[in-house]
Amino acid sequence: MSAKKEPETIGFWLPNQSATKMDVLTPHKLAVVFLIQEYLSLKKAADENPQIQFTVRDRRKFCMLLLKLIQYPDMAFKDLYGLLTSPVYGIHQTHMDEFERLMKMLKTVGIEVLFDLYSIIDKLITENASSYQIGIVGLYFRRVYVTLDKMNFPEFMALYRNSVAYYEKGMRTVLISSSASSNNESLMSLEAQGAYKDKSSTCKWSTKQSELFVAQQSALLQNNEVDALNPKDMQTRLNEIVHDHPLYSQAYFLSYLNSVRSRDFFNAVDALHRSFDRSTLNAMSLTQDNKDYQYSALNLAILHALFNHNGEALASIKECIMLAQENSDKICLQLAHSWLCILDASKPQFTEKNIANKELITLVHSISLGIQALVKSSASTGYTPAKLFEVLLKSDILNCQTSMIDLIANAISERAALWAMYGKNEVSSLCSQLLLNSDLKSLGKTYNGEGICQALCSLTIWLAIQGEFNLSLTVLKHTKERFPRYPLSKSWMIADHYISSMQAIFRREWTEASSACYQLYTLDKHLSLLQRARLALARLNLKSADQLLCQLLDDETIEPLTRVKALLLKAHLQTISPEMTRMEVVNVLNEALAIASKNYLDYEKALIEMHFSHILLTMKLVHQALKAVKNGLENILANGGIYDKARVLFLFVKCILAVEQEPVNKLAKIGKCLPMLDQALSYFQKLECYVKVKDVYIFLATFYHELQMTEERNKYAYKYRQIEEQYPTAKEYLHMFF
Repeated sequence: MSAKKEPETIGFWLPNQSATKMDVLTPHKLAVVFLIQEYLSLKKAADENPQIQFTVRDRRKFCMLLLKLIQYPDMAFKDLYGLLTSPVYGIHQTHMDEFERLMKMLKTVGIEVLFDLYSIIDKLITENASSYQIGIVGLYFRRVYVTLDKMNFPEFMALYRNSVAYYEKGMRTVLISSSASSNNESLMSLEAQGAYKDKSSTCKWSTKQSELFVAQQSALLQNNEVDALNPKDMQTRLNEIVHDHPLYSQAYFLSYLNSVRSRDFFNAVDALHRSFDRSTLNAMSLTQDNKDYQYSALNLAILHALFNHNGEALASIKECIMLAQENSDKICLQLAHSWLCILDASKPQFTEKNIANKELITLVHSISLGIQALVKSSASTGYTPAKLFEVLLKSDILNCQTSMIDLIANAISERAALWAMYGKNEVSSLCSQLLLNSDLKSLGKTYNGEGICQALCSLTIWLAIQGEFNLSLTVLKHTKERFPRYPLSKSWMIADHYISSMQAIFRREWTEASSACYQLYTLDKHLSLLQRARLALARLNLKSADQLLCQLLDDETIEPLTRVKALLLKAHLQTISPEMTRMEVVNVLNEALAIASKNYLDYEKALIEMHFSHILLTMKLVHQALKAVKNGLENILANGGIYDKARVLFLFVKCILAVEQEPVNKLAKIGKCLPMLDQALSYFQKLECYVKVKDVYIFLATFYHELQMTEERNKYAYKYRQIEEQYPTAKEYLHMFF
């Protein structure tokens, strides 16, 4: 959305809208002026008389108090009084006494106090000209001074009466309050909301206060959402701003962002429409030709995309592109192209024609964003990894040159995702840790956006597949605290349900696994179907697994990585299915291998080699089986989770022992292989996958039985019996390669 400044003469054509409404002098603003006036008097007296104890700490506390009073909207006098006497912002006792004396004088002396105030402010500005030339206090004084200069006598009388009523009502409330502690609790709750407000009175937001609030909250939603107001409180503040400034379009746009993170689609659409309606009305006061309609279509497309309405989003993108072409808006075209890459990965082809287009500095952000979107879409179409990393480096250069912290973080997290897709999980983990340990600060504020969330989710899953479920849960809990709401919460919710389903499958807790898979469906349909198929296969529900895999493989929109994983599960299914031949399994694995080779999925290629080895071993082709498992052994041990590591170690030992024909040679080999089997056992036990532990014990007991070594056979048979008594398993679940 274009960030144009709201013209101050915006409401000249509305019968109930005054151009100076934003500069109305209220009793609260008058009280703030009295506070500043008495502070300056006390400061001057303290400088002249060292006996007056007015410390640096007192001055610092008042400056922080004044900053809050100027930035936040009007509050009732009882809330102001509670703030002035609070431990955090409380003012000097002499300062408080003089302020109360001045407020009482306003009631006893009469309107003359306001007439004198005009000359007092003029004198204060003149005497402190060097201090208030550019400061916010000087600006505040000048605005009050100009407002007083424009007021006529009836307005002076209304201000005087309102100020007296404001003070009397506030003091009555303070006097009848039950205790000072209740006031402090009320103060803390008000401060936690980010504003101080008397519910019985109308909140007065000036132009600058509204702009500051919207700018601060918008920046927090983008860079550090956890520090922003919660949705309910923010909407309350925005309703107050809209009530005072009906044509302030940025407030409606922030309301739209607030509704999006609450998943409130209807209010989000309504706020977005109102935002651009107000932008159009604002532009009409300056020109009859408004060229910002394309941004309305673009934001509507983004809104539909966030709610997974891809058809409506693409239609809005097309409208945006047509409007942007008519108006020759390069920035909007770049942004539309980036979102088109995200919404429709089949259309964009990898190109660098726009990378060198830097005619306008404002295009840099959209160019960098476009590069990242193109790299993401091109990664699933089989482009060379080196080429993708080279182009992503150009995005890094642009981001660093212009200090775009959000895109720097997104680029690192995207690089981590690419490494994970290509099977280099250790490198991916290092990239995520590099991002989390980077000092991503801009203007003293730490970035806490999408890139950080993706890195934390990546580490959460990596810890889980390494069997560190407690550490994974700790990182996940931290991620939930840092990103509590949509859309960033979607990432950790996917990670949470995926890890829960995976852990439940290992433990053979079918109800919990099924629940996690179904909860995953609304977040990631393809991943949910994949996990449900894995669950059905683990339960030996072959018919259900076949239906789920057919549904997944028939979908042309799934990514190559997901398709390869689905084909691997299909090969598992056919392996344990009695009516399937070995050649049919080999055909499925060859299809998966072709896709993995085309898309540089090295880790999946290693898993396919492991499956080939298992098939060859069952066909008694032991030498070919050993050769196949060696092809993928190093990759799996270097980059895999402990479940895959345990399986490949177990298979490797079986292939080594199967190659040897003589009992003497077998006995010599088993001595070298036992450490590998112990490692596999420790991995399975760490995952609580006791059915695979039993498989290892059965294999060892059978092996020693064939060699007629009774003592060793009984040893592993006893271990199997202990595990079986503690974690009973049906016989059909044993001896499964899955």
